[in-house]
Amino acid sequence: MKVPLALSLMFLSCSVIATDLGTWGDLWPVEEPDMLSVIENRLQALQDSGEMDKKMTEFKDRVVRNSQRPPAVEGISRAIRYERRWFDPSVRVDKDLSDSHGTVFARAGQVFNPLEVTAFNETLWFIDGDDPDQVAWIKRQTPDTLIARIILVRGNIPETSEKLDSRIYFDQNGALTTRFGISEVPARVTAAPSGLRLQVEMIPPAMSQYDQGGTK
Repeated sequence: MKVPLALSLMFLSCSVIATDLGTWGDLWPVEEPDMLSVIENRLQALQDSGEMDKKMTEFKDRVVRNSQRPPAVEGISRAIRYERRWFDPSVRVDKDLSDSHGTVFARAGQVFNPLEVTAFNETLWFIDGDDPDQVAWIKRQTPDTLIARIILVRGNIPETSEKLDSRIYFDQNGALTTRFGISEVPARVTAAPSGLRLQVEMIPPAMSQYDQGGTK
């Protein structure tokens, strides 16, 4: 004979209710400190001891130091011989790319060279701002382009900017030097004659024949 499910549950409930499990220990209410109160008390203790002001001062000093002298790019040495290589910025796109008018200029899966659409009309210089020879070298440079940027891999940004009377950038985390494969400085990045590649040059600061806008 099949016992209805509801009746089975009733039997089970009665069985559980009738069972004496005994006493296993004392029960106490759960009392956890309010997290917000803990934080507020901790902050108040830091404020009362003067530790808060000290930590805030240290934080501000650290921010100022890092903004003026970010961590140097690792793995960059001083150029001792002239070297030139070519950089192809082509990438395989993972989705259709379109301009502001909705015109698609690259399809998903296509190998796309951005220099086919926009010319590279800049000169990028990479130097070590702590090296007096490299600072002197950059002072001799006259770019062939209207736009030129001086990018530090090491050094103090405001001090170098004052020395060169120019706006200074910093290669944060080595993003650009890694991208262009630059391992020595001074280095210069310009458009190649074809316009579809970039020319990357690493130039010893004493080799004046490679000054100005290109090789001589």
